[in-house]
Order: sequence, then structure tokens, then C-alpha cells
Amino acid sequence: MKRIIFYIILTLFLFNNNIYSQSDELVNVCALDIGNSTYLKDFKVKLQQSSVKPSPSTKFSVILNKGTIYQLNICDAAGYEGKAVMKLFDHSKLLGSNKKSDGTLMRAFGFQCQKTGVYNIAVSFKNGKQGAAVAILSFMNVK
Repeated sequence: MKRIIFYIILTLFLFNNNIYSQSDELVNVCALDIGNSTYLKDFKVKLQQSSVKPSPSTKFSVILNKGTIYQLNICDAAGYEGKAVMKLFDHSKLLGSNKKSDGTLMRAFGFQCQKTGVYNIAVSFKNGKQGAAVAILSFMNVK
């Protein structure tokens, strides 16, 4: 009985470790797209398919500083149908998104912070499709 429990725990550990390895690799690939910006933080997202409207999302809170220009990049994981939609909010006010008015998705968008405070980054997947993605927050190096 102890052997069975040991093998179950070992299998779960190895499977779990593989998931993290894949998302860490996506972070590294996505970080190559930030250009001359300085990496601050990454946010990993994985959501199941849903027919609920609006599409389910994951939200992250970040503190941004007045006068700083931030860049938000998003990269979709291979093997998923969903395309990530990222939005930046100050409370309920939408400040920016990677989704253009015509519905096309950009890989990144910039934001110049007007006041220091807590902001929310929401990530969902277009049309409620199943997806996995990594969002990267960086700040622009202005010279």
C-alpha cells in the first residue's frame, strides 16, 4: 500500500513539474519580444473553454508608478485554440488592451502611468476558447 501511494505522489510530482517547465519556456520566448524594455513580472494564465458571456478571465493586481511608461506583452501557448485578450484597468476604467477596435489582437501595448496606484490586468481568451498564455509586464527605457 505504501508503494502505491509513493508511486502516485511521484507521478503527480513529475507531471506537475512538466507543466511548469512548459510555461517557463513560454516566459523565456515571450521575454525576447520586450525589446529594450526592462522585465518586471510575468503572469501565467490557463483557462478552460466556456460558453459563459462575457468570457471568464483571470485578474492580477500590480502597483504602477506615476510617470513610468509600461509595456504589456502577451504570448499564446502552442496547442491551444484560444487567443489571449489582455486588458489593463484602473478600478473599472479600461486603460488599454491588446485587442484593437476591429477585433484583431496585438502582441503588446504601452501605457504611460498618470498616477501611482494599484491596477488590474485581466486576461481572457477570445470567444471563450480554451487557452494558455503568458503576459509580461515591463517598463520602457526612455533615453
